[in-house]
Amino acid sequence: MVLSMNDIFDYMEYRNYLKDHYDCNKRSHTFFSFRYIALKTGLDASFYVKVLNKQKHIADTAVPALVDFLKFNKREGEYFAALVHFNKAKNSDQERFYFEKLLSLRTPPAKVLEKECYDYFSSWRNIALREELNIVSFKNDCADIAGKLLPPATPSQVRQSIKLLEKLGMVRKDDHGAFKPTDEFITTDGVVKAMAVKSFQKEVCKLGMEAIDRVPKQDRDISTLTISTSRACLEAIRERLTEFRREIIDLVGKEEKAEEVYQINFQIFPLTQNAAAEDE
Repeated sequence: MVLSMNDIFDYMEYRNYLKDHYDCNKRSHTFFSFRYIALKTGLDASFYVKVLNKQKHIADTAVPALVDFLKFNKREGEYFAALVHFNKAKNSDQERFYFEKLLSLRTPPAKVLEKECYDYFSSWRNIALREELNIVSFKNDCADIAGKLLPPATPSQVRQSIKLLEKLGMVRKDDHGAFKPTDEFITTDGVVKAMAVKSFQKEVCKLGMEAIDRVPKQDRDISTLTISTSRACLEAIRERLTEFRREIIDLVGKEEKAEEVYQINFQIFPLTQNAAAEDE
């Protein structure tokens, strides 16, 4: 019996596909093994196990042999190659380049959904504008609302954001022709969303740095702590921050008259690597 598996275009991690391919064929064919794969591809069997366990990445030079072995057609092979580069990307620019290449090779419905999700999170203006529509009445004056953002946007940037929000169903016009937020939220592939959110977090962290010079002290609150502590204490701090974020959301939900849109960043990151050195 030959078992079926998901299409390559359903994957955003090539090693997940290789693992599913191995499991599926192992159940279907008695001869299928890591030695068989090594014979067909020239890859070391023990190395291939590490790839499937996400301990290693395949080399770029191994991609053509795997494309042949997996019996991909031209578009599938291009997608697999781009997926390898995407998963091995060293920085955000590389990630974005190969992500957009992956979308261009996927089927139209998936391409539209995930491109729009990525676009939504990739600019702080989209999120800020949606919140601003809770406060101001906006119909078509993009120049006016663009000037209200901090730092100011251009009318074309506002127009682009509103168009995206409307397409996603996150804003719609009320009976008076003014755009208002809806209760719709983004739901899509976890890998795509994680990458988009990472891009958003970089943007708002940069805005936080710029706010030190741009925003008067009475209109901002930026404080820092440098501490030495244990991993256990760090986890306790993270749990408290999670609780505090929930409290803020609850507090904001009870506020009846919003006046401004604010960005609140919580940041914890190591300044040393003692634990990593001990592990080694």
